[in-house]
Amino acid sequence: MTDTNTHDPQLRLAGRQLTLPDLGAPAYAYEAWTRHRDILYLSGQISRAADGHVLTGRAGADATVAEASAAAETAALNLLARIDQAVGLGHVRQILKLNVWVASDADFTDQPTAAEAASRLLIDVLGDAGRHARTALPAHVLPKNALVELDATVAVAVNE
Repeated sequence: MTDTNTHDPQLRLAGRQLTLPDLGAPAYAYEAWTRHRDILYLSGQISRAADGHVLTGRAGADATVAEASAAAETAALNLLARIDQAVGLGHVRQILKLNVWVASDADFTDQPTAAEAASRLLIDVLGDAGRHARTALPAHVLPKNALVELDATVAVAVNE
């Protein structure tokens, strides 16, 4: 955990020994984000590591809760990278809503534990601006067989 008195999100990332991945443009006909006034809508970010490898599987079948949690943190790091591309992390006023989908076996019901890793990363990096409402849901399958996908709605500085 980093010093929550440090206001610079980049320093908080460095304190966790994390760097934002360099994400390219989406491969399909949609935007990675859209913005309307002070609201930023972020498209789904899957659990793709910085090297391009997708963390795959289904929780409760061939992936553990710990693996799903690591995948959720990876997806959240990608979300932070998209926010940084769009407006810069320093311009985040509040993560309003985080939606987390966990590819899950039919009997797996611990999606909130996996989602918690994404929530904790957002709070660790953005401080109080990272606190959010959240939904954690199961999915039979996700794009690229990803273990986790998440999206978010974010309030940002108006004049930036």
